[in-house]
Amino acid sequence: MSAGKITVGRILGAHGIRGEVRLLPLTDFPDRFRTMKSLCLHRPDGAFLKEFPLKALRFHEAKGTFLVSLEGVTDRDGAEALKGCLVQIDAAERHPLPEGSFWIDDILGLAVVDEEGSPLGRIVEILPTGSNDVYLVEGEGGRRPLPAIADVVLSVDIEGRTMVVRVPEGLWD
Repeated sequence: MSAGKITVGRILGAHGIRGEVRLLPLTDFPDRFRTMKSLCLHRPDGAFLKEFPLKALRFHEAKGTFLVSLEGVTDRDGAEALKGCLVQIDAAERHPLPEGSFWIDDILGLAVVDEEGSPLGRIVEILPTGSNDVYLVEGEGGRRPLPAIADVVLSVDIEGRTMVVRVPEGLWD
């Protein structure tokens, strides 16, 4: 991913023969696409490709994707060439989150310490489980799970890159 950029969608491939592409939203706020004037496309490795002005956009309800017409993309071959490209926005364009909520990229890499300040490791992965996320903390004991719930996560300091936790008794034994 490019520095300061956040991925909000991926081009799945061509739709039809007139240059339309299928866009899979990778955001909790897919309506953002309805107000965008252009799409900044990046190759899967994060390298910037091109900014394409939007000509038309419609939602494909059954598939959960958008069908998008981009200026300069007029045929199936041009659309298919964009397959796999990522739609990225500046981090500053993210939607505000409710108090106590954080972006995944803000949480990844945080140093995890217990209530006494003893280091436990760093958050290396976040697993969505449905009821709550689970943080994988990598430290001396390898990778260990930590439920992302209020009883466990006592405080998060994004600026200081630290999370204070209370590990439930017996969880890491």
